[in-house]
Amino acid sequence: MKALTTFGLALLMLVWTGADAAVISSNAITDMNPGQYNPFTTGLVNNPYITASGIGRGSGIAANTGLNRYNAKGWTETPALDTNDYFTFTLDAQDGYELNFSSFQYTSQRSDTGPAVFVFRSSIDSFASQIDITSSTGATIDLSAVAYQHLTNPVEFRLYGFLATGTSGTYSVNDYAFHGSVVNAVPEPQTWALVGTGSLLIFMNLRRKRKKIKKAG
Repeated sequence: MKALTTFGLALLMLVWTGADAAVISSNAITDMNPGQYNPFTTGLVNNPYITASGIGRGSGIAANTGLNRYNAKGWTETPALDTNDYFTFTLDAQDGYELNFSSFQYTSQRSDTGPAVFVFRSSIDSFASQIDITSSTGATIDLSAVAYQHLTNPVEFRLYGFLATGTSGTYSVNDYAFHGSVVNAVPEPQTWALVGTGSLLIFMNLRRKRKKIKKAG
């Protein structure tokens, strides 16, 4: 009888957790001068049920030449971020689907006079707080918090850089990938069938247990 309950619960877990975390949007950024584009989308690979902007930049920084990297100059020299100095990424699930993030992974590099401090924020709280403080060479940023699950509206992420030691200092993102899953916001009929089967197995097991208790009494 315990096997029935275990199998039923397994079916329900399969339905509601969705697919395992996978790459949902990425770009290896291979081009002679990617920074000349805003945004840069060549080589962008997406899950078929989302749209993504690629990588772009804020109005406070300018394009800078760089082979196989999205490079920019003009980063603020102040010890606090300038709200216009950032790289940006926007993702949106298609109608009927929802986004569940798990992480953002990227590699990057700076020049000797480029920004020294980097923070990652999102439009979920209007860029008010940092998700993470990262390094000049890149990071894997955890996006498994509840705020980044079951998203049906566009979400923008920004990677800010500041505390440069010269306006000619540069900073670039060399490649990136968002990990997570894209699932149906409204389960399809076959999904409901799995829910029903799992629930029925659990109910049958509970009913048998109750009968045993009555007989024993």
